[in-house]
Amino acid sequence: MKRIIYGTILMIILIEMAFASGYGNASPGRISDIAPIDPASPASDLAGKSTYSIEIVKIVPSDNDEYLVLLNKGMEDRVLERWFLSIEGKILLSLPRIDLVPNTEVELHIGNGNNSTATKIYIGYSSPILDDAGNVSLIDESGRIMVEKKYP
Repeated sequence: MKRIIYGTILMIILIEMAFASGYGNASPGRISDIAPIDPASPASDLAGKSTYSIEIVKIVPSDNDEYLVLLNKGMEDRVLERWFLSIEGKILLSLPRIDLVPNTEVELHIGNGNNSTATKIYIGYSSPILDDAGNVSLIDESGRIMVEKKYP
């Protein structure tokens, strides 16, 4: 069953990468071909600062509603676009666009939800994936790990 799930996730990622390169957007390994899309982009002068301004402050594994909390500790808005969430380096989930306002937390729920808002975003994954302990990473559009947190 795990192989089917991992295979499906891999296929979705490959399809998204094909669409991204077909529309002239960044694909892994070709980030130098594009202009920065936002201040958190690795091609930007602020790339190093973005790593320190975005933080995973809380991880809540659960059978019902698991989520993590992101915080923008910086002084500028940060936009996470075409980013991924990695769980233990095995599961890779594509994230929707996330706008992080300075000094504001955003709950990133793994499962399904009725209405995403600016501070509560649902990814829509069908089953729990966070264990009681582990490692979670945010990966940018070029494949670089920008934020990482071990938990508990």
